[in-house]
Amino acid sequence: MKLQRTFAEIDLSALAHNLKVVTRKTGNKDILAVVKANAYGHGAVEISKSLIQKGVSYLGVAFSGEAIALREAGIKTPILVFFDRDHIDECFKHDLTPVVFDFKTAKKLSREAVKRKRKIAIHVKADTGMGRMGFTLNKAQKEIEKIARLDNVELEGLMSHFSDADLQDKIFADKQLARFLLLKSGLKRSKIVFKYYHIANSAAVLSMPDAHLNMVRPGIMLYGYGDDGLKPVLSLKSKILLLKKVPSGAPISYGRTFVTKRKSVIATIPIGYADGYNRRLSNLGEALINGKRAPVAGRVCMDTIMVDVTDIPGVDEDSEVVLIGRQGKEKITAADIADKIGTIPYEVLTSIGQRINRVYNLRNSSSHE
Repeated sequence: MKLQRTFAEIDLSALAHNLKVVTRKTGNKDILAVVKANAYGHGAVEISKSLIQKGVSYLGVAFSGEAIALREAGIKTPILVFFDRDHIDECFKHDLTPVVFDFKTAKKLSREAVKRKRKIAIHVKADTGMGRMGFTLNKAQKEIEKIARLDNVELEGLMSHFSDADLQDKIFADKQLARFLLLKSGLKRSKIVFKYYHIANSAAVLSMPDAHLNMVRPGIMLYGYGDDGLKPVLSLKSKILLLKKVPSGAPISYGRTFVTKRKSVIATIPIGYADGYNRRLSNLGEALINGKRAPVAGRVCMDTIMVDVTDIPGVDEDSEVVLIGRQGKEKITAADIADKIGTIPYEVLTSIGQRINRVYNLRNSSSHE
């Protein structure tokens, strides 16, 4: 694929650093790396291959289609599918491990496994306070005991999910962990033991050592967010499409929400809301050019933004534009952008569209997707 003027640069050395932080924090527990949503916008295939090379033993995705894409790319590592209960056949065909959160699905899996004369591993989810998927605690033990009696179903993992482990106040997170451990103990008394127990997301990996158990599920921290010791993996870069000198009083972009107050130089950059550059960054976002901050002028368009480079010397159409990342002494992170528009870094990263090429760098080598 031909490299476009706008591209995402993925630093695999930063990814390796962040994985080392996980290992250091958890004491070499099994790591289930979350690569759903195209590895949070970073490119699931390349990210997964890099993580597997560094010792990750399990991958996690939201839906079976994401897992199948990894299998078709030659990835053989176990893959846990979090939310998909409709594609029973795909689990067997592509050797996927489903998360089960209702008995009906477990029964279907059992029937299919018996028909195929093979076993299927599953992870069972308990709802300890997230209020989303999972067996409610008043029913969890009995339902899991029923699942344990099904033919050809292997209870490989017991899991839950924190709702607010990223908060400084850990009262509710501690309560969720206590509920999970109580369920684990109750099942053990019933002679039901799982290979893996996991509840720790990135926030819990970083701040709740008691929640690490024997497997952890890092997501956003792998990509460089959640702690000062982590390195952002993705940079978003471009080149100027057009430089234009305009007079004072010139309206810029749709709705004339920006009008120049002096003779100005406006640069058009080939990225827009269709590429995930949020429209709420209109008259609010910034780009780094020649080591200086250039403010977004006017509304973000579908395919382009305009930035005011009047006060930046030496700008030409070969000047590098950094939308996320470092340039000189300045930097813009996905967290900075999220703060501006009232969201979280996850949304900023996962919104980066497929039109944007991903370029993978590790020391002196690179590859393109």
